[in-house]
Formats: sequence, C-alpha cells, structure tokens
Amino acid sequence: MKKLTKTTALILSALMLFGCTSNSATGSVGDTTPPVENSVTDSKNESSATDNSSATDNTSKESEENLVKNIEGYQTFSYDKDKYEITNEYIYSNTYRNLYSRYLPVEPNLDDLYKETIDVKSSELVALKCRVAGDSYVIIDGKCGETLIMKPFLSLIYTPVVIEEVVDSNNGKCLYNKGDILYIRESYRITEQYNDRSLNFVQKAEENLKAQFENKSGEFDSSHYSEIEKKYYDGQMEYYNTLRRGNGRYIQTTWNPVFLQKGQSYLIFADNDTTANEVEGNIYNSAYPIVFDLEQSKPSVLKSERKDDGVFTASYAYRYQWKILKEKYGEHFKS
Repeated sequence: MKKLTKTTALILSALMLFGCTSNSATGSVGDTTPPVENSVTDSKNESSATDNSSATDNTSKESEENLVKNIEGYQTFSYDKDKYEITNEYIYSNTYRNLYSRYLPVEPNLDDLYKETIDVKSSELVALKCRVAGDSYVIIDGKCGETLIMKPFLSLIYTPVVIEEVVDSNNGKCLYNKGDILYIRESYRITEQYNDRSLNFVQKAEENLKAQFENKSGEFDSSHYSEIEKKYYDGQMEYYNTLRRGNGRYIQTTWNPVFLQKGQSYLIFADNDTTANEVEGNIYNSAYPIVFDLEQSKPSVLKSERKDDGVFTASYAYRYQWKILKEKYGEHFKS
C-alpha cells in the first residue's frame, strides 16, 4: 500500500469543508485588538522532555493575551462533544470514502508529519502538550463576526491553546516557551447563526448541486441522470436541509473526528514559527491537522471504526498514529 503523500494531503485539503482554504494569511488595517480576557488559569508545573521546555515560563503572561469570549463584534465558539453532533455529507449520501484502503498513514514522527502539513512557515514541527485556553475564533471570509482578522479573506476555525510542555523538538531549538498561546487551525464548520454569512457554505453547496442535476424547471433532470444519481441528489438535499434546521446543533467536517475542547490537554504538532498576525497580533499556527487526546485510555471512536473510516477521512490515520504516540509520549499525559 502507498503512503499518503503531501500531494494527496493537498488534494484532501481542497475537499475539506466544501472547499475551505488554508491559513497562510496576514493583513494590515486599523487597531482591532480585542479586550483582554483574564479567565485563563495557570499551566500545570510539569517537567519537560527537552531542554527547551525548561526555558522562560510565560504562564504569568496568559492574562495579557488577546483571548475573547463572546464580546461584541467577534464570533466565537466553544466545542463541547456532549452538546454538538458531528456530521457530513457522506452520512446522507451513503457514499463512504475509505481513503486508507489505498493509502497508509505516515509514521507519526516530526519529520514525516512535517511533510504532510500544509502552509508550514518554518522548516520543522515541534510536539507540544497544549491545553485549550479559551473560545475559538470563527472566521468567515476573513472576518471574525464583524471584525477583520486576516487577509486574504479565508474561512477558518482557530482555537487558542496554552503550551504546558515542549514534548519533543527533534533535538532542535523550539521557539516556544511554557505559557505561550497559539491559535490552532481546526478543520470544521459550525452551523450556529451569527449573521447573514453564517450558513453561506451550505447555500453555495446547494446551488452547485442544483446547477449540476436540475433542469430549467428546477426539478431533478431524470432524462440525463440515473436513479443512483437521484439517490445521491436526494441525500445531499436532505443533508443541507438538516444543517439549516439544526438550530446550531451540527458541526460539519469531512476530516478529523477529534476537536479541541476546553478543560483537556492534547498533543499538537505545531509549526515552529512565532510570526504574529499583522492585524491583531495573535499567532495563527499551521499545525499538523490531527490533534491527539493522549489523556484517554484508547483512541476515540464516534460511531464505529468501520463507519468512522468511511465518514471521516483522517479517522483511520488518527487511531493508527494515536497508538504509536500513546506509547511514545503517554507519560506526559498522565492525570
């Protein structure tokens, strides 16, 4: 079996989230720095696996960071696995796509994961133990709510995490210190309403589907398409309507079945780059797109291993890599 190459990863990124783009972005406008958020608690005082983690401790600076929580002008979100339901189009169209029937996931080491990570600014990744530090920014067309965050105008989710420990830097120099805050890109979309743009991704996907399969009368064109294609069309329409009627309950993703949640620490393979965004000064990081909940006793499964492999593109890779990383770094995540 072939290994999943970076070229394949680039193709996958184009498929994610109805065409959600990457996070390499800077911009320059007036001062839009949000008010200070003081609710972040201190990091745990834990020893590091490398010399870098014993460097300057910035934990005391957490309260000075630009963390927001539902303040006017910003759209924020906090993932809670007990409150939200993860879904995607494959569940409704019954066209599960088990990518890893053809490709093996890469070995979870810093060098190989670097090759699979898109938009890395530095020449390396570092393995960090991070705790979720606040609400996520929901960025649509470059804006978080009504506030310009970045150019070009991308649509992304970024979650702030505080570094608890530098777990592995491949014997190199890690630019981060304990207590630093990064904003980690996550590959999903929410369906909670904030403004008129909130569900644009559903509307655009539906318009594309209708343009492909409907005739001039606005009906499915059975003269050109088969019953199998009709079943696909009906499933997609049901999916879009479900997202609209869900009152914000659904999270849409085709990639990673694991999301960052408050109160939990994760292993994150982050870009070793501290370049701040020019608009409001946060560090938006191009991390490896799978995060690992090594605090758990086994890799999480949402539905079943068979269904997860079909519904979430990275599910098999997550479980495969989790088992190796649990053995390698599990000591850092004991409660």
